Amino acid sequence: MRPAQAGSVKIAGFCPLAEEVHSIFPMRNFRLPFLMCLILAAPAQAEIYKYVDENGKVTFSDVYRKGSKRIALPAAPATLPAASKAPRKATQKLGPADFPRIDAGTQKRRDDIRRQVLQDEINGETRNAEEARRQLELGERLQPGELETDATYRSRVEKLRTTLQQHEQNITSIQRELANLK
Repeated sequence: MRPAQAGSVKIAGFCPLAEEVHSIFPMRNFRLPFLMCLILAAPAQAEIYKYVDENGKVTFSDVYRKGSKRIALPAAPATLPAASKAPRKATQKLGPADFPRIDAGTQKRRDDIRRQVLQDEINGETRNAEEARRQLELGERLQPGELETDATYRSRVEKLRTTLQQHEQNITSIQRELANLK
């Protein structure tokens, strides 16, 4: 093995190259890896699978899952098609063609059941709020030997007020839900 001479360049353990050759072909050692990357990347294409779970949630993935269907993706067009002169009407498509539809009678029955459940909840929360008001009135009474400035008194009253506020907020939320029903 010859020692490197003055005016030569040693690149990553390869033979020393003359400085003139290195300046003429500066990318010589990078051509082969670059071409290999292009060749290996050309056939890379992922397969896409569509999976619909029991709740109707659609998931697209490149990983196969039991019950999923492979989606055939068309090749990308070389050029985009020209826009048509006449404007298209917007069509409202709520889901895939095979998505289950619910008839109006079934939906009405479901809404009626939901309305009844919300009404039962609001009745229960109203009773709970009335009981919380009663407990607050009793809790605000001073016990023998107790002062309004005592920490136990203030803590007890604050807990009772918080409970009452929570029931009142629940009533408001349920009323809002009832108002949003069709």
